Amino acid sequence: MPERKRSGKSSSRQVGTAPRGNWSLAWYFIVPLFLLLAATAPWQRLTGNFFAPYLMLTTAVGDLTADQTLKLRSRTELANEVLRLNQQNVKLIMELEEARTFEGENRRLRAMLKLKNPSGYEYIAAQVILRDPWLWDSGFTIDRGSYDQLEPGLAVVAPMPDGENRVVLLGVIESVAKHTARVTSVLNPEFHISVLLPESGTVGFLNAGSFDKASGGLVPIGFLPANGVFVRNEQLYTTGFESAIPANLWLGSLESVESTTRPFGDRLYRRGLMRPAAELEQLRTVMVARLVRDKSSESTAQQ
Repeated sequence: MPERKRSGKSSSRQVGTAPRGNWSLAWYFIVPLFLLLAATAPWQRLTGNFFAPYLMLTTAVGDLTADQTLKLRSRTELANEVLRLNQQNVKLIMELEEARTFEGENRRLRAMLKLKNPSGYEYIAAQVILRDPWLWDSGFTIDRGSYDQLEPGLAVVAPMPDGENRVVLLGVIESVAKHTARVTSVLNPEFHISVLLPESGTVGFLNAGSFDKASGGLVPIGFLPANGVFVRNEQLYTTGFESAIPANLWLGSLESVESTTRPFGDRLYRRGLMRPAAELEQLRTVMVARLVRDKSSESTAQQ
């Protein structure tokens, strides 16, 4: 009989533990189902509405604390804080502009690496080391000279980082020292060169003829045929007439041409204005189109 009682107790324990095992197994289905329902739009709105007052309460407490802290500060402290923030903003703006400058210079250097030498010339890189504050756009000095076989009249160029592989004429070398050279830019009134207008099928000359000095960064063009048909924004290039300057270097675009007042006037030429393509504001690295001389011809000339 005692053995039967012990067996009865053990059976009652098994009966009591069975439901707990079933409920624990049911949680594996209830929890994923709850999470799945919570991901739906209606449940998200319901939970959002439920927790919204609590979330807004923390934000309101933070704002109230900030306002009370701000009211405890004196006018002098607030003025100093405003001054500090303004200085910080100015510093961040300067760093942003510097980063943009380096980004543009990086694009120019990458474009320089892709330049192909024109026939009869080779490109040599140079750094801009000096610019006149009063004549900022009229010229500059580079760190190459006669030691690098540079001579007056050579073209100073830079590629346009616009993906079109266009080479822009910045100016020409005016004078040369042993390790430096002075460059006259296309914006200098003393810069004279022939220009080609392919669409109009004609040729003009920069800073040639009798006219007033142009303003607004424009360069005057002289000796345009009076009977020519010109198109605004037409692209202008070098002609190659100058022996030291390669042809088809990009100069700029045609801004305007003076109109002819009479259909049968006695004037043979018209005047116009060119907007240069050269970007001289933040110029750091340039390329010089150096003439490639035939060694055999040089040895023959020396003999």
